[in-house]
Amino acid sequence: MSKQELEINGINVGRSKAVQESIRADGDGLVARPRYQAVIDWRSGFETLATVANSKTIEGDEPVAYGGKANGLSPQDLLLTAVGNCLAATFVGGLSAQGITIHALRIAVSGRVNFRVAYAIERGSPGFEAIDVQVDIDTDAPKDKVDGLLKQLYPTAPIPDTILRPVPIHLNLNFA
Repeated sequence: MSKQELEINGINVGRSKAVQESIRADGDGLVARPRYQAVIDWRSGFETLATVANSKTIEGDEPVAYGGKANGLSPQDLLLTAVGNCLAATFVGGLSAQGITIHALRIAVSGRVNFRVAYAIERGSPGFEAIDVQVDIDTDAPKDKVDGLLKQLYPTAPIPDTILRPVPIHLNLNFA
């Protein structure tokens, strides 16, 4: 198998390096700075249907305890899932680039939301109070090497970075 075809953890390492070179060559291009989009259509109650650019859909809803029917993922579930999926991609990609085989990886993401504020019972911030991430990994590589690499990779994960820094949200309203 050639270096271009080498796969580690299901990642084509040659392809990953080619993507990195493409980003280096065109820092403002679509590979370096892709635009993602989700369109959320309200259905009924708290139920929504989100469609992303590749036509995949996600059903959203609130839990029964908050007036929903639990027919989909809550916004909180989606945020925690985004954090975990992003960290998994970042860690697997980075460790694969270093030639480290992963036998198992599980990332548990959790946090408490302050609904006392969301329901206008008190003032403050209605979002997550903190987000906890537990990473369980099985690899043959030395633990101190993997620990060091994961700590280097963590700041490069786009979704946790987005949460950790102020990112403006521009709200534009259109009325029918």
